[in-house]
Amino acid sequence: MTHLLDAARFIEEESAFAVGAPEHGTAPAVVFDAAGKVFKPARGQPAVALTNVRLNVRRGEIFGIIGRSGAGKSTLLRLVNGLEKPSSGAVLVNGVSVGELSESGLVTLRRRIGMVFQHFNLLSAKTVYDNIALPLRIAGVSRAAIEEKVSALLDLVGLSAKRNAFPASLSGGQKQRVGIARALVHDPDILLCDEATSALDPETTQSILALLRDINRRLGLTIILITHEMGVIREACDTVAVIEQGAVVETGPVWRVFGEPQHDATRALLRTLVHALPDDLAARLKPASSPALPGEAADVLLDVRYTGASGNDPDLAALSSSLTVDGGAVRFVHGGIDRIQGHAQGRLVLAARLSAHERSEGAFASRIAVLVERARRHADHVEVLGYV
Repeated sequence: MTHLLDAARFIEEESAFAVGAPEHGTAPAVVFDAAGKVFKPARGQPAVALTNVRLNVRRGEIFGIIGRSGAGKSTLLRLVNGLEKPSSGAVLVNGVSVGELSESGLVTLRRRIGMVFQHFNLLSAKTVYDNIALPLRIAGVSRAAIEEKVSALLDLVGLSAKRNAFPASLSGGQKQRVGIARALVHDPDILLCDEATSALDPETTQSILALLRDINRRLGLTIILITHEMGVIREACDTVAVIEQGAVVETGPVWRVFGEPQHDATRALLRTLVHALPDDLAARLKPASSPALPGEAADVLLDVRYTGASGNDPDLAALSSSLTVDGGAVRFVHGGIDRIQGHAQGRLVLAARLSAHERSEGAFASRIAVLVERARRHADHVEVLGYV
């Protein structure tokens, strides 16, 4: 009777993944339903790695998970392929609770989930072809089918000319391309990328991210990507979740999170991408609340920000025109505008010239108030930095 129950469960688990992924836009590919993870060592205190994680990964999207070292990113990823089981809550892949699968069910699940590692994990004694072919050989696939599959994957990742090369002769980017090809041998529904670009230089990182976007478009693959680099999220992802000390503190479309971050952890991670005020300007900057003696012209610095929420491109001509009145002048001295998922966003620092006669204490404050009010007609946020 036990054998019959085991057989029935095996058939049920096989069918759950063999049917294939539902169509794009239907049920989520992955659901974290109040998932938590506590590690309980034989000695010492339990370590809480994840707490009450609630996320939905839509089918066919590139979903980024970002956080600092030790935030819980890798543990979260390991819950998806069953390398870790949640201590509380559940993780569902294609509607199936991963934590409730038997060993045979986990084997089936992992064939539907590809994995790309930070340090490539290639076998140095095997060629590029053999590294990619190995999972198929283990699964008992015929030689002809292996040849067809591996050749197609080599072409997909741009390494057909390297099929007989050994890993030692490859660059870091080429090794990662081999890792991506190997992760795709079983035609997975989901691709997990564990810091897949953090060991690469910036130029190579861009080429790998372009490859992942291409694979996502061509194959309709759901990609979950963890990283500590906001630049990677900006370039590759549709949606981002920010994780801090085991909890998700912010999530949403990349353009929205980047344009108007709500949590301190997000703002800290974004700091490397923000156009900070250059040192030479910061050293000369004086607070607007304490104007110098009248008699000299001054440049008031305005911090003008665009979140992308309006969906419109910044009208810089109209902004400049509105601030150029009464013989004054306005200059763009720092910053830039990015375009993320069709939304223009960024920061511009403007220098608005105040003439000498506007430098009396009352006129100075009044003039600044007018500049701010006019700038706000054309931007999402405006702040006075001071004057130089």
